[in-house]
Amino acid sequence: MRALAALPFALLIAAAACGGAKKDADNPENASDDTSGDGGGASAAVDQLPAKNDSTPSGGGGGGGGDDSNNKKSNPCGGFEVPDLASVLSQVACEVQNPKTDAQNDVKDKLEIKVIPDSPRIAPGSMSNITVTYKNKSPKDLALDFVVDPEPRFDFEVYTLKGTRVDKPKGSEPSLPPEVQNAPVPEQKVARVTLATQGTATLKLQWNAVKYKWAGKDRAKGAIPGHGYPREPAGPLPKGQYILRVITPLTGVFEGVDHEVSQPRVQVMVAPMP
Repeated sequence: MRALAALPFALLIAAAACGGAKKDADNPENASDDTSGDGGGASAAVDQLPAKNDSTPSGGGGGGGGDDSNNKKSNPCGGFEVPDLASVLSQVACEVQNPKTDAQNDVKDKLEIKVIPDSPRIAPGSMSNITVTYKNKSPKDLALDFVVDPEPRFDFEVYTLKGTRVDKPKGSEPSLPPEVQNAPVPEQKVARVTLATQGTATLKLQWNAVKYKWAGKDRAKGAIPGHGYPREPAGPLPKGQYILRVITPLTGVFEGVDHEVSQPRVQVMVAPMP
């Protein structure tokens, strides 16, 4: 009987305890000082979430984004896409120590080179953007070597359709000033870019549709040793059809006497714009 009489009393105490706890939580005086109006409780919950696993791929497509990022960092001198070849070749990290300069790689069936002007028609004396693309058609990685001294040098030559050079200065190349002739010539080094299979490297250059003449003596005093006598524009090219050659420092490749690999070319029209 005593046990049965004590039961209602115990239940009453338990109910009072539950009601008291709820009131304490609702009482503003008992709220935490860390709680703010921007959802501090939610922020605390986020902070307690498990840390993200660094090995978990980021982005869609099975985590390709993370892998590509790592490849770019680990391979600054090549890959599947090289959007700025000149910049890559200018990096000291891409220079090759003791390259085999006498070796010639036959890239006829491995390398595709295209020269594309930004417009099929170029006004006499105007500037045109020229894009050169190198594509590796082989099933293996393809290494291409370029001479740098100290930067990679790219130039242009313009010929008629019959093969006559039309932009070269008239007369023989003058002698450089003694201070330039006697100055040390920059050391020639070799920079290497390695293209993945079906990968491409892009070279962007600017060409002016002009003829040249030999520069004055004052300008020749500032010439770079080993780079020849400087030139300067001498007027626009006459209108007509021409073959534009891109003279590149690509080396170590097998090619014919016409240098079809290291000097890729494209036909251009020089004419007033309609």
